[in-house]
Amino acid sequence: MQLLPFSAFRKIFEPLRGRRIGYVRLQGNVGDTLIEAAAFQMMKHFEIDFVVTDPSSAVKVDEWLIAGGGNMGSYYKVCQQERRQVLADGRPVSVLPQSFITPEQFAYKRVFVRERASLGLRPDALLVPDLALGLKIPFHWKVTFGLDRQRQSKATTAEGLWLRQDREGLFSKSKSLGDPAQHCLSPFQYLRLAARYTHVITDRLHFAVAALLCGRKTTLLPNSYHKNRSMYETWLRGLGCEWRDAP
Repeated sequence: MQLLPFSAFRKIFEPLRGRRIGYVRLQGNVGDTLIEAAAFQMMKHFEIDFVVTDPSSAVKVDEWLIAGGGNMGSYYKVCQQERRQVLADGRPVSVLPQSFITPEQFAYKRVFVRERASLGLRPDALLVPDLALGLKIPFHWKVTFGLDRQRQSKATTAEGLWLRQDREGLFSKSKSLGDPAQHCLSPFQYLRLAARYTHVITDRLHFAVAALLCGRKTTLLPNSYHKNRSMYETWLRGLGCEWRDAP
């Protein structure tokens, strides 16, 4: 299922028509690949002329579009340095929907945030949904996951508790099945794992999104900063997600 239509993202992509866009990846985990899969679908839908590249290449572009995610500010220094390098190129730079962890007042052409709390750290940003909420699962994936007929048909386990094992995690991992980002390498694998359960409980934002995309009961837990709670309050509550303060 598609949680939000492509039209919900029009304000991002329609202004890019008629220009050659250089899409810049940032370091991230499998959740970021879910965002990127949606970004590529949307750029094709809105007929954007784009190429995956960076300023170190000789490819000619009119402006840069930096990947979405949750790494704005200095918390993830490698990603911030990558953005500095893109800005140093001199051509206009826009940032796809992100969460700000700390302020970052770089001179972007346009900055999109995916939840309301980040507006306090970048007041001139535009609020739009996380791109993964608009991902359209390919039909042949739906067949594999058993989603083409009955969404619960191939769920093999009643409940799955999956907790992150990095600096954003808040909870003991003793009862967790593991960190889903360490078990999967692609959007296909993330969705396939989520589809195994009738109920997914997780503090991985995009594993929760994957579960919602598969039509599963989904409970989101907090992470170390405002991202999960703010995403829940801004978008996910209205899409059927539940919230718990602890597993």
